[in-house]
Amino acid sequence: MPKQRSYRVWSENDLWLAVAAYKNGDYGLNESSRVYGVPKATIKRYVDNTDPDNIKTLGRPAIFCNDMERILSEHILHLEECFFGLTIREVRKLAFDVAEKYDLPHNFNRDTKMAGKKWFYAFMKRNSHLSLRKPEGTSMARARGFNRENVNHFFDLLEQIIEKYKFRADSIFNVDESGFTTVQKSLPKVLARKGKQQVGSVTSGERGVNTTMVCAVNAAGLYIPPMIIFKRKRLHPDLEIGAPPASIVTISDTGYINSDLFLDWLKHFQMQINCSEAKKVLLLLDGHTTHSKNFQACEFELGVMELFCFNCLATLPTVYSHWM
Repeated sequence: MPKQRSYRVWSENDLWLAVAAYKNGDYGLNESSRVYGVPKATIKRYVDNTDPDNIKTLGRPAIFCNDMERILSEHILHLEECFFGLTIREVRKLAFDVAEKYDLPHNFNRDTKMAGKKWFYAFMKRNSHLSLRKPEGTSMARARGFNRENVNHFFDLLEQIIEKYKFRADSIFNVDESGFTTVQKSLPKVLARKGKQQVGSVTSGERGVNTTMVCAVNAAGLYIPPMIIFKRKRLHPDLEIGAPPASIVTISDTGYINSDLFLDWLKHFQMQINCSEAKKVLLLLDGHTTHSKNFQACEFELGVMELFCFNCLATLPTVYSHWM
């Protein structure tokens, strides 16, 4: 049986103590090696060349230099910021293409035209600001609307209307719909900056049978019983089994909300909150067509609540400006 060898069982602190003892003449080379447990050849090499950039490290040398790896990591982060994050296989393929383009010596697999998994994990270790994250599906409209100008304009308008009517936390509500499909395809993990709260990825859309829930909550933490919309032609009483108390269970041909159902939800909302012309509330909602182009909903809301409509954090639609 061949002898099992151990590499670098000494610490970095022991190494520099051994190098300092040998350079200062406190110990000879053999004694420094015995006292601190560092190989003689290692001590001699560090004494002869103490430049950290030129010190030999264990394992194979990196394919890319520090500047090229920095550019590669910045390119990965830039694509993720544009909602087109790279998967592990795509990063390995990119590394192979870069090495081939610049004629760099490498041991990547030329059959699969990808860098190896060991290179990827070593690359991640050297670039600790990267992490593997699971993105959330983000529509193209939301990706286009999320920019600094629109976000600042949104908060400017929100601040104006809150100061105008002196809304408190218990009078500010946010409503949104969430669709749940029976055929949910998970997205692959992509590389992003470590610590980032949300990672997005552009998706083509949802497939399968869809069920929608309309939920609302105010800034003080009060939840409104939701509206649950099933994709059916006829409403069956069994659909209400297990639903939250006081919630609305209804149906639509597509499983999505429509203008009539949104009007029903507004009536449900007013009944739960008891808002009136003397006790107005602020309702935040997105720019879905059932919200922004629903004239019946505008007539119902007149006098009992103020609407602040935003489309992917974009500007306030003019359809509501006449009622505000």
